[in-house]
Amino acid sequence: MSFSIYDVTVPVMLHGLTVMDDYLLHAQNLERSNSLDPGSVLTSRLAPDMLTFGEQFAVNCNKVQLHMTKLMNRNQATPRDVAMIYPALQGRLLETRSFLQTIQPEDLSSAQTHVYELTPSVARGWFGGDDYIRHVVLADFFFHIAMAHAILRHLGAPAGKKDYLGDLTPVG
Repeated sequence: MSFSIYDVTVPVMLHGLTVMDDYLLHAQNLERSNSLDPGSVLTSRLAPDMLTFGEQFAVNCNKVQLHMTKLMNRNQATPRDVAMIYPALQGRLLETRSFLQTIQPEDLSSAQTHVYELTPSVARGWFGGDDYIRHVVLADFFFHIAMAHAILRHLGAPAGKKDYLGDLTPVG
């Protein structure tokens, strides 16, 4: 069985954004159960040079739109600033999900044949479609989910592997 670029990006990202939405609920529950200031988890980070918990969401949503418009060979989406409050981040996740739901398999049909240029900060150079999707798009997407998960765990939230994997209810 082969998978299309659509199959390995859009449904996977929709699922991952649902996981991130659940992480916002975990964060709010952590604040309530530990009598933390509302929104304090959003400003937490693992190291001084890393993004905060809230920024993981905003950046991941921006990158989803950036990578997917690049794969569709369309004008790249402009990154959006998002207020670091729960309703704004939940709205940004919803907006990103809505964007992904507009993508059709044929929109990505030529993505593998393109060559994509990366500019610093992380890597520089030209990548063929398969490598760009495997080593940049998906890796970048899951990195931000993993960092949000790690921040929650570091703060004591009871988020485990099942939370990271999300709802794995079989289809059919």
